[in-house]
Amino acid sequence: MVRSILRLRGRHAVSTIIGGLIILSLILTALGTMVAVSQQYDQYQGTLKAMGRYKSQQFSENLVVNSPGLAMVTTPPSSGWASTCTTSYNCYNMSVSNLGGVAVQIVRVYINTTGGPTGSGCVYNLPNNPEQPCILNPSGTIGPYTFNQANQFVNAGEVNHAVLLALPLTLVLPDPNPAVPQNTIIIATSRGNVFTFQWPVPLQVYGQSQSAYSSGIMMVAYVGYNSGGYSSSNEPAFGGSKTTTYCHTETGVQVAGIHGVSGPGVGVSGNTLDFVNPWVTDQILESAASGAASNNSSDITSAYTQMYIFAIVINTGKMSYTPSAGSIDLAWYSANHLNGPLIGVYYQGTFYPTASAPSITPGTSYYAIYEITRHYTNNSPTSSVMFWGDASVTDGLGSNAEDQSYFSGTVLLSGLWIRTSC
Repeated sequence: MVRSILRLRGRHAVSTIIGGLIILSLILTALGTMVAVSQQYDQYQGTLKAMGRYKSQQFSENLVVNSPGLAMVTTPPSSGWASTCTTSYNCYNMSVSNLGGVAVQIVRVYINTTGGPTGSGCVYNLPNNPEQPCILNPSGTIGPYTFNQANQFVNAGEVNHAVLLALPLTLVLPDPNPAVPQNTIIIATSRGNVFTFQWPVPLQVYGQSQSAYSSGIMMVAYVGYNSGGYSSSNEPAFGGSKTTTYCHTETGVQVAGIHGVSGPGVGVSGNTLDFVNPWVTDQILESAASGAASNNSSDITSAYTQMYIFAIVINTGKMSYTPSAGSIDLAWYSANHLNGPLIGVYYQGTFYPTASAPSITPGTSYYAIYEITRHYTNNSPTSSVMFWGDASVTDGLGSNAEDQSYFSGTVLLSGLWIRTSC
């Protein structure tokens, strides 16, 4: 009887162990399933967030083409990607600005010609031109239907970015005068966005009182006063050494012979202003702000920097006008402004103060030069920012203000970029 009891107890223990193992395996199986499901859910959430970020970045792309859109290369460099332009290829510079909040990568450019002489441009003309309409891909080496791979990336806030296009030497895009859009250019980005413009860009005429038109090109110059401040003449663009303050290595533009103007800062050393691409460091901006607190230069005793800006303006009206007055206003947020008057124009190689400005004939261009005399910078930038805005031009200071020859117009500006450092 004792043996029977022991057998029963042994069997009961074995059954308990087996049951426990079965329950443990069920628990482990459920736990493993929960971990797997949790991992898959985490992966799903990660993918969903990545797709949301990608979609947000896609919507943030804003690539704008600067007028005139395309410019044919007539003088190629002696070396580099474009050295065989004009001899082996027809090359065009496409100028774009990235006004969005994210960097943009151009992956393909399409050109479709919808007008012009028969057989010219990028049109279907099989079998003679089987590659047309033109499809241009990035390439590190120049070739037919390519664009320079080094130009395909455009940083956020970058303006006047040049993308060099190469077409066969026998292919010329129609460019009539006066400008009539006969080519459609489509720019595709890596995020799947498409930006389109027509070339040549037609002149925008809305009536004589609104016929000032900016080509989208704007540059900045600065001059130090009272034995201090910063002067763009020291930039590497004009032969200076590159430092933490002077960083412009591009080709600059000099406006010489400045005379006949009055006001704070005017009367530059040597009567010459040295213009560079429209960006400065915050250090230069703050130095300029310290000097622009007064309308009278004699009131300023400490060292400071005076800033100047020019914009290329085209008379797109049907009548000549004299740009005898105007102003500029650039803004970053509502409380941060850069303001100043038109001090003169640079026309056909000669500087004219506003008091003796020349008559600008229809279809011609000139530099409208403004002096920044007021800085309202309540919020000092802690990161790179862009000042946006416009300028005005008018000839309504004389008797013509009362007749049909009165003119006033707005000039759209491409923006002044403030960088925290080089």
